[in-house]
Order: sequence, then structure tokens, then C-alpha cells
Amino acid sequence: MFFRRITRSMEIILNERAVTRESLENWCAGFVGKEHARRVLTQTADSYLFNPNSPFYNEALYGLYLETLLGKLPKTDARRSTYSFRLELVRRNNVGSRATDFTYYLPDGTKHTLATTPVKNDRLLLMFYDPECESCHEVLLQMVADTALAEAVRAGKLSVLTVYTEGNDAAWRKALPDMPEGWMVGTDREVVKTGALYDLKAMPSLYLLDGKKTVLLKDAAYEKIRAALQER
Repeated sequence: MFFRRITRSMEIILNERAVTRESLENWCAGFVGKEHARRVLTQTADSYLFNPNSPFYNEALYGLYLETLLGKLPKTDARRSTYSFRLELVRRNNVGSRATDFTYYLPDGTKHTLATTPVKNDRLLLMFYDPECESCHEVLLQMVADTALAEAVRAGKLSVLTVYTEGNDAAWRKALPDMPEGWMVGTDREVVKTGALYDLKAMPSLYLLDGKKTVLLKDAAYEKIRAALQER
């Protein structure tokens, strides 16, 4: 009975995906070759599905849309490279995959990598941030004020790694005294951004990883990460 229910659930998921893909194929076929319609409708998809501030934000569906669009566009279309790059970015660091490795430097100048970063209790909260970013500042204040987070770090139940992704070393060092004790605070010297290793379209960008650096939550709100940690 159990396996029958699992099989049925998989069939439903696959059928829904097939219907979604068919709908997207019909939609894309309707505007490919019609410049004004293409511009308006692709902007609509970007705004609704790819903007993290949209209530309809859905990266998986957006990725499926990009796959479908690339299948309809002529091979000579100049926009293919833009859509292909965006699709590649969407496919990176998804839940269940290994987080992309990168190099970062601690305030004392020592060089480290994400892959070799020690993780306490099989949980790592990874945060890409910029202290000069208003939304980053707000989230940081929320995290600093979270006594449960502070206790988890103190008790060795969680590791926190924050990575500055911009190029102003003076601004990063100026904000170091504001970072909580027990956090690993590094700078990647713009490697993540310039190499498009992670999608940083909105900052801060938070990931929850396990000890093997497998992604458990991707680009999630802090409230969602906090809830996941409390469930353990």
C-alpha cells in the first residue's frame, strides 16, 4: 500500500510537469518571432517567477520556462546566450545538490574553502552579504538579536559562515566589530560574484547546508531557516 501511494504520487507529479511543459511550449510558441509580444511576455515571466520579492517567485518553474524558451528560439537568436546563462545559474546550488565550492579569507588573511570549512552538528548557515546593503543590515540585526541562534552557535549545534561578496575591503573590515562572536566572517574578494558561482540577485542570500555541504535550503528567508533548525 505504501509503495502504491508513492508510485501514484510520482505519477501525479510527472503528469503535472508534462502539462506544465506543454502549456509553456504553447505559450512560448505564441510569441517567438513576434518581437513586441516576446519582450512583454519574457519581462512578465522574469518579474513574476524570477524576482525573489514576487509572491509568485518559483525558480523551478522559471527554469522549466527557460528550457522551453531555448527550445523554441532559433539557434541564431542573440538572446540565447543570456537565457542559457540564466538557466545555468538557476540550476546551480539547488536543494539536494552539493554547494559550489569557493575560496574565502578570514580577517587574519588565512585562506579557506567552503568544502573544507568545519561544520558543527551537521548544520552550516551560509550567508552572502554586504554590510552597506540596507536589506543585509536588517537581516543581520534580526540574526544578531536572535538569542536562540546565539545559543545554538555557543553550544556547538550550528556553524555560521558569512561571506562578503563585494570589493571594498575597508567597508568589510569596518563592520567586523558588529559581527557576533562565534561566527566565521570572511570575504571572497569578489570571486563568487564575478564567477557567478551563486545567484546573488537579491542580498543577503542565505543557504542552509549540512556537514557535507549539501544544500538543504536555497536562498531562503531567515525565518524559514530558523524554523528548519528548530525542527531538528
